[in-house]
Amino acid sequence: MITAMPGLTPVLKADCKLYFDGQHNRWVLKAPRQLIFPDRLTLITLQACDGSCSGAQIARSLASFSELKNVTEYDVLDVLEEFERRGFISVLSA
Repeated sequence: MITAMPGLTPVLKADCKLYFDGQHNRWVLKAPRQLIFPDRLTLITLQACDGSCSGAQIARSLASFSELKNVTEYDVLDVLEEFERRGFISVLSA
């Protein structure tokens, strides 16, 4: 849905928690019956899902992020689409 309508605003669902596990020195995305250890692109994308930017704005911003070389807007939109499909994020209309 985000790819089809990039003006929608993604936000982490209330039952999902993104946090840094200091004991194991890694980021964790926790949801009911699911646990993910996100890679750098996924982590930065999910951190941007705060309800203030649209999917298109997040994609444009991260595609120009110097730390993420060779990342396109489509890569970011794919991450958003996948995590929406898996139930980690929901979308709000603009």
